[in-house]
Amino acid sequence: LRFSHSPACLLPAHLSARAFSPSLSLSLSLSVSSAEDEIIDSSRKPCAEPNGGPLAMQRPHSFKLILMNRTVYSLLLLAFSQIVHTTSAHLRELCEKRDIFFEPYRCQLVDLDLLDDPVLYLLYDVNPSEGFNLRRDVYIRLAVFVQFLRTQRGYRRTRLVLPPWSSLVHWRSGNIDQQQLLWGNFFDLPSMRLYTDVLDMDEFFAEYGRLHGPGATTVVLDEVYKLKHFEQMFENGVFVDKFEEHVCPKGHDGALAYFGYGNFTADAFTCLHFQGSAMLLHRLLERYRPGRPHATRYVHVLNAEIVLHDLWGNVDYWEARRSMRFAPPLVDVATRFRAEYLNSSDRADRTVRPARWTDERSRPRKARGGEYLCAHLRRADFLYGRDKTTPTVQSAALQIRAKLLELGLKTVFVASDCTRMEFYNLKNYLKRFRVVRFVPESYEQRAELKDGGVAIVDQIVCSHARYFIGTYESTFTYRIYEEREIIGFPKDLTFNTFCKSEKDMNCEKNTVWPIVYH
Repeated sequence: LRFSHSPACLLPAHLSARAFSPSLSLSLSLSVSSAEDEIIDSSRKPCAEPNGGPLAMQRPHSFKLILMNRTVYSLLLLAFSQIVHTTSAHLRELCEKRDIFFEPYRCQLVDLDLLDDPVLYLLYDVNPSEGFNLRRDVYIRLAVFVQFLRTQRGYRRTRLVLPPWSSLVHWRSGNIDQQQLLWGNFFDLPSMRLYTDVLDMDEFFAEYGRLHGPGATTVVLDEVYKLKHFEQMFENGVFVDKFEEHVCPKGHDGALAYFGYGNFTADAFTCLHFQGSAMLLHRLLERYRPGRPHATRYVHVLNAEIVLHDLWGNVDYWEARRSMRFAPPLVDVATRFRAEYLNSSDRADRTVRPARWTDERSRPRKARGGEYLCAHLRRADFLYGRDKTTPTVQSAALQIRAKLLELGLKTVFVASDCTRMEFYNLKNYLKRFRVVRFVPESYEQRAELKDGGVAIVDQIVCSHARYFIGTYESTFTYRIYEEREIIGFPKDLTFNTFCKSEKDMNCEKNTVWPIVYH
């Protein structure tokens, strides 16, 4: 556009300041209207000549020029507002080819060929008898698989849908609602999304409604695969990755209440014998791939715990594991508890972590931990399921006492599913020492944290202790090992296991697997 005299006559100072200020929340229509008024007024205002000479009346502008200016201002405001309001969350929203033109700043996709791939929503569930911490391990298997799948043509837009948590076997609080709890209650989803594309169940429902319209109250799954172990897992003594279709038992008609919801149905339900790693799912998805391509594909895998790790403990495993940071409210509860009851803080304990897990690097193991020992003492089903390796309360107390004396500590934090009587007996065996455990302050706090949140607070406190000792073959213990590896504790202060008897301290211990980085 060409202006007579200075452009300042056409673009007032206050309009320029608004247009380019960081806050662009003003209404577009008001901005355009204001711009038009100022342009019309400027045609009647005298403008100073560049050389400071006498004022000269500006020439009237045509209606065409006014219209052009309105268009320019509108486009400028729209462009800047798109830039300012584009966030990482927006970048992960589904983009179609038409969006590249209409929303270029939201859909920053360099490879336009990527949009030819269908969007695969991969849902999965785990056997109801499995506990909280094994389910976390199953997630890692699927997350690593999805991250690999997103590098394969035809699957580059795969999204992993997280199954809600519902009244797990170890959750005993029957007086609080623990049905269909979202992952966001327990984990930091933005952190998890730094590893791969995941959706909580409420986000999946919202996405489904956006794609199929608000009237789509029933989620139609294209394919459901129910996995089952082979009766004979070895062929001539060799474990072979394979899957094989078999006849489904009666009642599997594709109208099951998936995740406890009644709004799911399935077009195809397939029962499979399956043995192998998560990468075998790629072959499964290829074999049953629809003949005619669809824009979206909804796949649900039942009994996903049958799927094994590809390379357990490698870099991919640890990246997925490091991304699983706990929900900030749970971290806050644990931090306050450590400060109030254990005189522990990250700075004093040398357990400060970067704000983002992606900034973590291999470093010397200099974490010190608080002035307390943590003991994870598993009871309940371990007393009869693993009675040959699980100590009595008295034996555990004697092992704790010996280690407290060795380390010169006076406080032990206990994470346990023991009964009140068992905890009372444990304290009696450790009368010379301070025995602490986390208990919600009120019914309201327990209802807010849920049993899963209480367990996570226990894990956070244990992961910051000077010394940790856990239960043999307990996934709860394994998760604490991992947290302490991420924080950077010396191995001898982390990988310790209770023995059946204090008289046999050369018992079999849990496996030691150190963290690895790229």
